[in-house]
Amino acid sequence: MLHDAIALLRDPALTWSQRRTRIQGWTGADAACADTVTGAQRIGPAVCAVGGLAGAALASPLLLGVFAVTALVGTFARNHPFEWVYNRIAADRGRLQMPPNRAAKRLGCAIGTVFLGGAAVAMVSGLTTLGVVLAVVLGLTAAFVAVTRICVPSLLFTVLWGADRAAAATLKAAATRRSQVTNPETGIRTTAATGDG
Repeated sequence: MLHDAIALLRDPALTWSQRRTRIQGWTGADAACADTVTGAQRIGPAVCAVGGLAGAALASPLLLGVFAVTALVGTFARNHPFEWVYNRIAADRGRLQMPPNRAAKRLGCAIGTVFLGGAAVAMVSGLTTLGVVLAVVLGLTAAFVAVTRICVPSLLFTVLWGADRAAAATLKAAATRRSQVTNPETGIRTTAATGDG
């Protein structure tokens, strides 16, 4: 599905900002809405960056564990918990809210959960260096995403499983979704079963 990622990133009909939104799995009206709240797209990654880097600096398994829980909630909930706060404030002010995260973006939360949780467990187990490394890797990656809005996990998701599955509402839905696959030699799109279901 590298073809899908390249097509999204090179689509001449979209601005660079719109391409970064589409790579996170948003399509249609949700994509148009997400294009107008680009600052809100930075909240979840920024929070994970702060949590990871602060947890590493303080060597605090408790802090890392708390941030791992927020990432876990973001994996399964409509949005990351800190995006809920944004949406509440936006609703109170009559502004557009961030649309529900798609499977591609939820992968970022899942990866954050693994790295932050793994760092916390490593520190509790006396493997402080491993914990710090995991937390710093996650923190720097999340900071990159927050600053550039190039969502590395979403890009990875699209490359591995395609844009159709990236746009699924949840990771579970993405696992059973059928993808449209383009044959690069003929340009013909066909439906292919992709997943365990």
